[in-house]
Amino acid sequence: MEERYDSLDKHYLIIERLSKTTTILFWVNAFLSIAVFFVNDYLTIKDILLFVFTLTTIGYFVIENYLSIFEIPKVEDKRRVHLLTNSLNVPLDNERTMKYYNNELEPSLLKLGANIFEDSLFAERVTHEMAKRKRVKIVLFIVLFLIAIIIRTTELELISILAQTLFASTFISAYIRLEVLHSKNKSIFKYLYDIFLFHSQKTNELDEKLSAKLLDCFVKYESAKAYSGVKQDSKVFHKINPQVTQEWEEIKRSLNIEGTN
Repeated sequence: MEERYDSLDKHYLIIERLSKTTTILFWVNAFLSIAVFFVNDYLTIKDILLFVFTLTTIGYFVIENYLSIFEIPKVEDKRRVHLLTNSLNVPLDNERTMKYYNNELEPSLLKLGANIFEDSLFAERVTHEMAKRKRVKIVLFIVLFLIAIIIRTTELELISILAQTLFASTFISAYIRLEVLHSKNKSIFKYLYDIFLFHSQKTNELDEKLSAKLLDCFVKYESAKAYSGVKQDSKVFHKINPQVTQEWEEIKRSLNIEGTN
């Protein structure tokens, strides 16, 4: 049995490592920004912490923007090429994937729709798991911030430091983009389910309306990924892959996707 192979895994591995680095830098910055407040009377220690804070802030800024502006869009462009190559059987590049898209439809817009259907299912499940983890972190940080506000003895400077750490970084905006991506993938999956449910009951070839709907889904799916700039967690994907793969096989059987042409 052929093993799953994706030539883009090496690129996603780089993104994942850099994403972990930005996460570490964020929490280091959060710790340092609060620690500086408590060492006001120790100027040497404060200067050292501020110097380290400056370095980690610059590092966070550089890596975060490199990922969002250059690396993630570049890899997503490659993924888009792979999607179209597999769907239409046109060799747009020399890279190949194996067992990434799992349907036996003939190259066509319908196969493109089936590939996006599968992608949106996995993306919805992965982003759901990722969002659950992010919610815990967001809630903990907000609770800490609210406690600081409620306690009257908390100095205004500490409150401003917490507020800056929470709202001036990409921490919350990244979470919001993740939730939006999850919601859009869920909508695209439902829309494509209805399309294939309807088409499975027909015997004629693709008409113009159906082709337009499939292309619309392709555009919505790609624009959602481009807008969010979110790298889906590989560990989450591999963890849920067996279960979601089984679900996809059941969907294909129930909607007669394998036998549709």
